Amino acid sequence: MSPVHKQSLYDRIGPEFLAQAIREFYARAQKDLIIGHFFINLDINHIVAMQIDFATALLGGPRNYRGKPLGVAHRNLHLRPPHFGRRQILLKEVLTDLGLAPVLRDAWLDLEEQLKPVITGS
Repeated sequence: MSPVHKQSLYDRIGPEFLAQAIREFYARAQKDLIIGHFFINLDINHIVAMQIDFATALLGGPRNYRGKPLGVAHRNLHLRPPHFGRRQILLKEVLTDLGLAPVLRDAWLDLEEQLKPVITGS
């Protein structure tokens, strides 16, 4: 008998949706009154590309992320838990607005939530 293949969250969401969601998230994040200032004078296209690769791996897809470790990448930003919370709110809004099934949306957000201590240093 062949082993049962469990479909990853990445497979269930799909690469096109993931990329669209990340692009939309950063479009909104740049304009956000709480976290938008973190993106001033940064190469947003580079950030989006790196985040697509990171989210792909996080959700169980190909591991193509070659950026800095999360703690290093975010250390000089001095992100606090409220900044991370706002990021989660925006991402949830994007995933909801784009029509991702709630069970998939919540699973994605749960994985992101696990990164909070590394990103905020708390």
